Amino acid sequence: MNDLIRSEWRRFRRLSIIVALCHGLALLLMSRAFEVQQLGRGDHGAMLAVYILAGLTLALLQVGSYRQSSRWLWLIHRPLPPARIFFSLVLSALVMQTVAIVAPLLLFLVATDALTTQVVDSRHYMSVVHALAFVMMAWLAGAHASTSRNRAAVAVLLAPLMLALHVASVWWLLAPVLVCLAWMFFIARHSFRANRDAPIARNSVLLLTALPLQLAFFLLAFQLSKMSLALVELLGRNPGRTVLSTDADVDIDAHLRNFTQSFIARGLDSSRDARASSWREQLPLLQIAGVAPDIERFPVRHQLGNVAQPWWDNTRNIKWTFSHDRMLFHGRDQRGIAHGWWGTQGANSLDPFPDVPAFGMTRELLYAIDQESQRQHELLRLPAGEWFVGSPARALNRMLILTNQRLIVYRPDHEALSPFAPPILDWHVPLARGEPVPIQVNIAELLDGWLVSMFYFDAREFEGFESLTNPWQQIIHVDADGAHTTVGERRNIRDHKVSLGASTLIPLASWWISPPLYALAKLPERLLDTGLTQPARFELLPEVRIFYPLALASMLVSLAAGYGWLRRTQVGKSRRQVWLASCALLGIPAVLSLICLEPRTTPASSQSRMRRALSARKAA
Repeated sequence: MNDLIRSEWRRFRRLSIIVALCHGLALLLMSRAFEVQQLGRGDHGAMLAVYILAGLTLALLQVGSYRQSSRWLWLIHRPLPPARIFFSLVLSALVMQTVAIVAPLLLFLVATDALTTQVVDSRHYMSVVHALAFVMMAWLAGAHASTSRNRAAVAVLLAPLMLALHVASVWWLLAPVLVCLAWMFFIARHSFRANRDAPIARNSVLLLTALPLQLAFFLLAFQLSKMSLALVELLGRNPGRTVLSTDADVDIDAHLRNFTQSFIARGLDSSRDARASSWREQLPLLQIAGVAPDIERFPVRHQLGNVAQPWWDNTRNIKWTFSHDRMLFHGRDQRGIAHGWWGTQGANSLDPFPDVPAFGMTRELLYAIDQESQRQHELLRLPAGEWFVGSPARALNRMLILTNQRLIVYRPDHEALSPFAPPILDWHVPLARGEPVPIQVNIAELLDGWLVSMFYFDAREFEGFESLTNPWQQIIHVDADGAHTTVGERRNIRDHKVSLGASTLIPLASWWISPPLYALAKLPERLLDTGLTQPARFELLPEVRIFYPLALASMLVSLAAGYGWLRRTQVGKSRRQVWLASCALLGIPAVLSLICLEPRTTPASSQSRMRRALSARKAA
């Protein structure tokens, strides 16, 4: 076993050292331009993708080189059990990945922490452990594909990425990461057998091997269906004129203002209020303000990656970076000289923040900063269970705030002596119950109060399937005393399409492909705190009626396809029942996994090929 580990290390040691040197040089060059550990989660995601590709490439070079029958026989017929041969390959790959990826990262972090004033937290060191875990998952997925009869088995790598790669605390993320790593190890270990073409023997191993494939095919099938619908819509749409903000002969602000005014006026068309006609006449003369849920998520403590970026004090040219260990901002200038800490009271305050701040606020607190005195003031605090979903907007001599429960409007306190005094609540309007946060809220100040338009459109959960939703508009009148009354509604709005922000990876629109796989894929999102201001919806039985016949048809087609595929295989009765039950329950992804895992050739023919390869080797 030790001889095999040393042999594999000698095969790839030069490549590992070259990759390590290039990796360290790349980190050094990147650090000359910016703080690598404080990059955004998109940049860190790109770095992780490179590491995962490196692990996958190593597996294809190391284990894939044994796919030839002669080399496979030379490897598998060593005086060691197949399990110990596989462990040797895993340990050698772990050593090579440690040298090429982990060592440069750790050396870079330790040097940055010891030799500079940059913020390096414990989460950055733990992120290296997570990077190694995902790299080894990629290696195990590549090894599994190299020893499987179908190279599409590499799709199992999508399963741990779906279940374990989330913007959550690195400590809480250890549980799903270790579970997925053990799962990939189990799959790769049982695919490492002498007769690679033979079907998996035990049903328990078969189910655990097929499930990550089914999760991967579930995601791919949904994305393919969404792309197909988008292509059909694109081919059937008449091209229109594109208006650019640089067009000299087009007043963009006027177009947007007219669009908003006409949108509010349409919401009043069905109003039975006697004042509706007067409001429509006032709209062209009014200034309209808007607020939207433009904050996707707030950072969580010790999270993997960065949601909030450091902020600059342009007056003093100081960069303030948040430390998750101390829950304080640390200041440093462009020369790298430290300038102390920033707490809840401002500069030189050591009072820690209750949550990780971003955009000048936390989930429940809004702050204001006095740049001259470098003091921080608390403007307002939301009640427990309520949080911000959008940045505060200052318009109409008011502060407009959108939360997960209501629209709140504050007015400045003109009697206060301090310009940073907390504002006074003017009025508030609750959001519609059972609905997601409106994607757009428009406010107009009337002669007799306020007119509020709320547009509800669940685009995040139905991106690409907007025809299944029921966008609707609610018009609310707020009088001078703050009392609110719904004066108009418009249902099933189809005259325009709006999408705000990115959709979730596993939205509700994917339910019909496989309800059980949808529930399994959504499980980590429900258990982990990822800081989302609008957590992804989870519905075991969605209200979209067309989903049920689609899901039933998918299950019946999958059952028929699975039965047709199994007819030309020689599998036992119990194994056939397991596959048919899986196809009937999990739908199309189960059929695709069946095609990958269940060969249609008989075991006898497979063994004869191995005997022919062995005899050819002896003859040579």
